[in-house]
Formats: sequence, C-alpha cells, structure tokens
Amino acid sequence: MRTSRRFRSGTAGLAAAALLLAACGSDPAPGAGTSSTAAASPAATSTAAPASSGGTSTSAATGGGSATGSAPESVVPSVASGDPIKIGAMAPMNGAAAYPQSGFGIDAGVWYVNNVLGGVQGRPLEVDLCAGDGTPETAVNCANGFVTNNYPVVVDAYDLSMGGAQPILVGAEIPVVGMLSGANIMDETPYPLGFYFSGPGAVSAVGSMTILQKLGKKNASLALTDAPATHTYVDTLITPISQKLGLNVGVQYIDTKNVNYTVAAASQLQSNPDVTGIIALPEDGCTQLFQAERDAGYTGTIFAGSCSQFIAKMGADAAGAISQPRLWLPGSRDHAPADVQADLDAFANAMTQTNHAEEQSARSLYSFSAVVALAQTLGTIDGEITNTAASKALSEIKDLRIMAGPTVTCDGKQWPGKPTACTKQAIYFEVQADGSLKVGGDGYFDLDPSLAG
Repeated sequence: MRTSRRFRSGTAGLAAAALLLAACGSDPAPGAGTSSTAAASPAATSTAAPASSGGTSTSAATGGGSATGSAPESVVPSVASGDPIKIGAMAPMNGAAAYPQSGFGIDAGVWYVNNVLGGVQGRPLEVDLCAGDGTPETAVNCANGFVTNNYPVVVDAYDLSMGGAQPILVGAEIPVVGMLSGANIMDETPYPLGFYFSGPGAVSAVGSMTILQKLGKKNASLALTDAPATHTYVDTLITPISQKLGLNVGVQYIDTKNVNYTVAAASQLQSNPDVTGIIALPEDGCTQLFQAERDAGYTGTIFAGSCSQFIAKMGADAAGAISQPRLWLPGSRDHAPADVQADLDAFANAMTQTNHAEEQSARSLYSFSAVVALAQTLGTIDGEITNTAASKALSEIKDLRIMAGPTVTCDGKQWPGKPTACTKQAIYFEVQADGSLKVGGDGYFDLDPSLAG
C-alpha cells in the first residue's frame, strides 16, 4: 500500500538548523508512494548563519563537473526553490523484516539536501518512497510505479526484496543507488545501472568473518531474520567465508514476528560459543536478544552487526559488544575525527528536524548519507537530469568521501564480479563502558574480495 506525506519546515526551522550546525513537496504523481520534500521558505536563507556540517565534495546546487574530492567542513545553509527534482526510493517499512529507520533516514537526507545544501541544481529534491514489505510482488509494484513516473534514479534503502524490482528497473535503464544492498542479486546489476557506496553485501560477510578472526574468535553462534534472501546470504557467503578463515559459525534463523528471545538466547548459548550475536536483525530484535543473553549469564563477546540502539537501552550490559556498521555511527562521535564529527552532527540535526531524533541508527544514517551523496552527484549534471545523465554522473564519482563514511570511487572496478561496488573497505567498533563506540584498529581497512569468490 502506498501513502503520501509531506515534510515542510519554515523560517524558524532553518534558523534553528543553522544554530545547531554552527554549534556542534509537492503532491506525488498518481500512484506514488510516501513523498518526502522538506522545503523551507526562501526568505529563510537571508537569516541563516554559516554552519558547520559534513557535506560532501560539491554543493548539490552546483551544475557541471563530477563528484570528487573530500567534504568541506562547513556549509552555508541554502534553501531550495522551484519545481522539484523527483526520484524514487524503496525502503523496508513493512513486513517481518521491516526496518522503518531506513525510511526515516531518507526523510532526514531530503531535509538536509533541501535546507542546507540548497537542493539539486537549486531545486528541491522530492523522494517518492515506496514501502517494501519483503515480498517480490510489492517490489514489482514499486518498480512499475517508478517507471510510470519516469524517475531518473531510484534509491535502494537496504531493502531485502529489491531484487524483485531489478529486472524492471534495468529494462527501463533506471539506475539504482544506495549505501548497501539487501539482496545479493542487486550487487550484480549491470554497470552503470547500480551503485552501492559502501560496497556489496559481501563486505558485511567478508568483514564480519574477518573481524571475528582478528579478534581471535573460533566458535560463533549468530542469528538473523528468517527470509529467503537471508538463507541465500548464509549459504553463499557466510558459510564458505567462515570455513576459509577456520571459523565455526552456527546460524539461527529467527521469525521476528513470532519469537521468544529468552528461548532464542538459550539456544545460542547451548554450543558454548566464544562469540554470540547477530548477522542481521531489526534494532528491537537485537536489543531483546542481547539482553536475554546477558540475563542468562553470558559475559562474553556479542557481535552486533550494524545494530546500535541496544547500546543506550542496555547500559553497562552492552560494554564489549562489537559493532560492524558501514559508516561511523552517532555513538562513535567522541572518538571520531573532526570531519566525521561534523557529519554526525549534521545527521543528528536533520533527524531532529524531521521528528526522528530518537531513531538515529545505522540504518537511518545509511539512507541519509546515500541520499546526500546522490543529490550532490545529481547536482554535477549540466542540463536535464535524466536516467542516462544520472548513470553517467554516478559512474564518474572518484575519491568522494561520503558523509560519515569512506572515500569511494564508482568505476565498476572496486570489487571483482560486483560492478556496483564503490569500495572494498570495512570498519568496526567496540562498545565502551560509557556507551560510546571506539573504532577498532586504524579505522577503515581493505578486505580481501577473493574470500567471497
């Protein structure tokens, strides 16, 4: 089911944004999904002070050139105006594997693009968010809507069922872009019709197993959402990679709509593992599982994947957990470089401005950062923003530091056999006693793609 909503902020909202950053739409076409605009009154621009943010290489309002280089440490807020640039997006908002934070991050990204970066070529960005529910039927419906509306590009907000949309979008030559894919088939989208800024799904698999090896772990018991795509992920990636690295990994599939986490935790602990945790679960599932393990007396290492909201909710019980997100997380701010701190401050403010302050997580940050990078890339197009122009601009991204993330190049050559990959790097963090996240090692490190071969 598609519904429509709009987000708008006036002069007061922009002024508040400027102060916060310094210190630290229109109706969709028929059949369109949730529409996020976030346009402010043009008059607000005259009252906005220069603000510290974490924008990427080039203003979204700038035309011509390509998205390259590092992010500036400050941006003077500029508000978009005129007819909107409309694009599509699909996020897992419904169903057993729902991650609504993904959609919240899109809202925040649109707000940031329109109220801080000045939109795309000076025009407001509008995103038609189609709510995925984990079924290919819904994905097909979403894709058909995107094609009907002639959108130049579609954002994949880490949706497990996006594979159902792939043939339709590829047939229409509409590029798909995101932080990472939820379906392995999306990583093999023909170039240049697919772009994932933090690399393929294999980054999570190779990265998680490599991190466990780095930490000296031998026996792991890990859980993930029970869905067809997750079984494929384990069979084709987790199992063979762990075997190559000499790890014994037991996998527990969880029906998140019908689960007793006390029982699930007891099941994980039966094999006496030296690390427990998850491969992938919704944020509330992570919290409940991890707390149940601590309540059962487990004091060992918990591998938290990209989950992060459990830290605040579990308090001291979260200490020692290992997090493997794709980006620097809000909890890592105090241990992060200055440019990353600015990025995280900008994200926090955007989430607050869109009424999602309590939903700052890896998932929402992924969508936020992806939307911002995409908008800035579209802003380099000289002329009409078409699907062909969008594909070309995305393929020309070189040495671009995405917000709270690594430096990426989207030339189709970063990961063998995965032309959509824009990097082969990973990062991990350890939860500290005070709840903060301290980066492991020296930060981003190169992975060995051959492990996934």
